[in-house]
Amino acid sequence: MRIALIAVAAVAVASMPFPALAHPEGHDNDYRPQRRPIAEIAQESVIKLVTQAKLSASWAKTKPLKSDIRVRNGERQWVVTFRNPVERNRGKRMLYVIMTSEGSFISAKHKLV
Repeated sequence: MRIALIAVAAVAVASMPFPALAHPEGHDNDYRPQRRPIAEIAQESVIKLVTQAKLSASWAKTKPLKSDIRVRNGERQWVVTFRNPVERNRGKRMLYVIMTSEGSFISAKHKLV
């Protein structure tokens, strides 16, 4: 099962579209590459934690419930909330994935601090 999850994660990462490095059409100074939704990036982080055996395999099937912005130590952070109803430990059914405002993974915890 673990090997299958690793294979699925590897295929998902390999098939991600990467923005072209070419000059965009026209000379519009407002050009900014489109960023992927933070919930999608957080979900990939959860899958990575599953493949690293830091979360049980059931977390790989969870979907984000909501995404909120908070300010912590003067920095804006995304908090993406996941719920896993099949988790046996009731205290660990919620997972809060903390990301930078740019979308880099910071941490994942079962209690929001």
